[in-house]
Amino acid sequence: MSDPGTSRRAGIRGLATAAVEAMSLTWRSAPGGVTGYVFLTLAEAAAPIATVWLTKSVIDRLTTPDGAVAGLALGLAAAGLAAAALPGIGRYLRAQTGRLARAEAIDRLFAAAERQVGLRRFEDPVFPDRLRLAQEGAGTTGDLVSGVCGSLTGVLSLIGFVGSLLILSPAMTALVLLAAVPALVAELLLSRRRATKQWDLEQIHRREFFYSRLLTGVQAATEIRLFGIGAFLRVRMMAERRRADTAEIRMDRRELVTQGGLTTLSAAVAGAGLWWAITSARQGSLSVGDVAMFVAAVGGVQTALNTLVSSMASVHARLLTFSHYVAVIRAEPDLASVDEGTAPALRRGIELRDVWFRYSDDHPWVLRGVDLTIPHGRSVALVGLNGAGKSTLIRLLCRMYDPTRGRILWDGVDLRDIRPLIFAIESVPCSRTT
Repeated sequence: MSDPGTSRRAGIRGLATAAVEAMSLTWRSAPGGVTGYVFLTLAEAAAPIATVWLTKSVIDRLTTPDGAVAGLALGLAAAGLAAAALPGIGRYLRAQTGRLARAEAIDRLFAAAERQVGLRRFEDPVFPDRLRLAQEGAGTTGDLVSGVCGSLTGVLSLIGFVGSLLILSPAMTALVLLAAVPALVAELLLSRRRATKQWDLEQIHRREFFYSRLLTGVQAATEIRLFGIGAFLRVRMMAERRRADTAEIRMDRRELVTQGGLTTLSAAVAGAGLWWAITSARQGSLSVGDVAMFVAAVGGVQTALNTLVSSMASVHARLLTFSHYVAVIRAEPDLASVDEGTAPALRRGIELRDVWFRYSDDHPWVLRGVDLTIPHGRSVALVGLNGAGKSTLIRLLCRMYDPTRGRILWDGVDLRDIRPLIFAIESVPCSRTT
């Protein structure tokens, strides 16, 4: 059994690796868009804070005889305009950056898939599942930047509003901040559960798709009708569908309970703060402007905390998905390859020397000690029952797999010393199995 601390550290390292990979990819794809989006994030975080302080100053000036408010009113209007316009510009930049990053990520993903010379990984159900999640992760690269910038917005807004609250009441500031701790923990736990559920559902959906393809495809239509197994396959398919729905419902209920509890806590804290502000104003310790600023600051702190928590949870969930992308693009080829050694035109023939092969250690031997010579310029037919190894032999000749034992020689050169893709595409003569 693995040590929990080690597993946790490995998970943290994996998320850190995914974060660095995502940021690096996005920066290479759209450096200008990332820079502009960061500057807009800073401005977007400053606008609400400026609005709160300007509102307080305007109210205090209005309660003072001959208080000039024209300049403050103009500043308040400018802050409001910025707060209204900046999100739209940010969405535009995020969309443009996301498209460029997504195109780059998808191109790199399929290039990595092409590096898998053989078929072993693709015939392992885990790898196609991971590849599908990697495609989803590649499509959300821009969303990771958005989540990071959202977290930055939350932090900056939080600092500004907390500074405003500290001037009025350090105790109420501490209460508002403490109320955010369970929200952060709960959201991070939910994001991890969502990622786990997504991985489990990927396997369930794969089996469901397999049954649905059998029931609706033409390849199996004859056998299904001859043997009358359509109802059996439909029951299997619907069982997978119910398993997926059960997992979704369980997650929805968990989120409903968690979000309901967090909303109740937030409302209770805001109500306690409002009661304190009204009481303090009646006692004369706070001005009307202070009360207005306090109410706005409490709302601002809670909004900033919600933005921060939501962004962090979103980034955490997207990094968990993006880690599948990182695993695929960094996966080593399943067969050893060489950079040189393109197969020349065949002159003498192909020779199999004591070739043994099985698809895994858990499978039986498909080929046992095969010795075979295929002369150049001759046609060879492979005849045998299903499962005798005909297709396997062709796969070995095309180097979709390497023999478990023995050698396959192309004019005396081991296929392992020839570039597999060049060999498979340019040099292999047509073969036929019967």
